[in-house]
Amino acid sequence: MKHSFIYLGVFLLCQSFSAILVQKLIAPYFTDSGYDMVVFQIVLSVILYSIMTLAIFLGAKWCPVTNNYVASKPVGLCGMIVLLAIVLILPSAWVQELLPDQWTKDVLSEQFDKLLRCPEGYIVIGLSAPLVEEVVFRGAILRKLLEWMNEIFGGLTNSKAWIAIVISAVFFAVAHLNPAQFPHALLIGTLLGWIYYRTGSIIPGILYHWVNNSTAFVLTGMFPEVKSDSHLIEYFNGNQTLLFISVAISIIVAVPCIWQLNRMMKRV
Repeated sequence: MKHSFIYLGVFLLCQSFSAILVQKLIAPYFTDSGYDMVVFQIVLSVILYSIMTLAIFLGAKWCPVTNNYVASKPVGLCGMIVLLAIVLILPSAWVQELLPDQWTKDVLSEQFDKLLRCPEGYIVIGLSAPLVEEVVFRGAILRKLLEWMNEIFGGLTNSKAWIAIVISAVFFAVAHLNPAQFPHALLIGTLLGWIYYRTGSIIPGILYHWVNNSTAFVLTGMFPEVKSDSHLIEYFNGNQTLLFISVAISIIVAVPCIWQLNRMMKRV
C-alpha cells in the first residue's frame, strides 16, 4: 500500500516541480512573444512533467513494460474498447450533471476551455494524459495494490481485486485536483482499472483514455460556441427529448459492449 502512496506523491511532485520551473524560470522570457501565456505554461509544464514522470516510472520499473500484450494482436478487443469509449461519453456526462452543483465546482474551466481550442492543447489532453496517467495509475499504482491485496489475503479473488481497483480509481480522481472532474474520473478510473486487471496490460487503457479525451476536441470543433463547462442540453439545442433518447441509446449500446468485452478480456 505504501508504494502506491509513494507513486502518487512522485506523480504530483513532478507536476508541481514542472509548473514552478516553467512559471518562475522559463515563462518570463516569453511574456512578449505573443503566446497565450496560460496555454504556453500549461503545455510546457505538461511536456516537462510527462518526460520526468515517464523517465522515473519506466526507468525504476515501477511500471514494467513488455510486448506480450501487443504480440497477442488483440485487434477485436481494441475495437470494442474504442466503441465503448465513444458510447459511454454521454451517459457519464449525464450522470455527472445529476449531482449537486456544489459537488462539481469547476475550478479549471477557463484553462481547460483554452486547451480545447488550440492545437497545442491536444498535447496535454489527447497525448500526455492517456499515456502518463495509465503508466502511473494502472501500470504502477493499481499493479502494486493488486500485489498488496494478494499478499495480505494469501490470494487474489475478484472481490479483493475490486477493492484495489476502487482505491486506485479514487487516487486517479483526486489527482485531477478539480471537483468537476472527480465523478467522471472516478467512473472512468474504475472502468480502466477493471480493464487493466482483466488484461494485465495498460495498452487497452491507453486506447480507451485516448479516445475519451480526444472526443472532447472533436466536440469542441463541432460545437465551437459551447464552452467546455456547459450542460449537455446545450449540445442538443435545448431539446430535452433528443438528449434523453441519445443517452438511452448510448446505454443500450454500452451494456452489450461491456458484456462482450468481459468475454474477450483475459490476462496475458
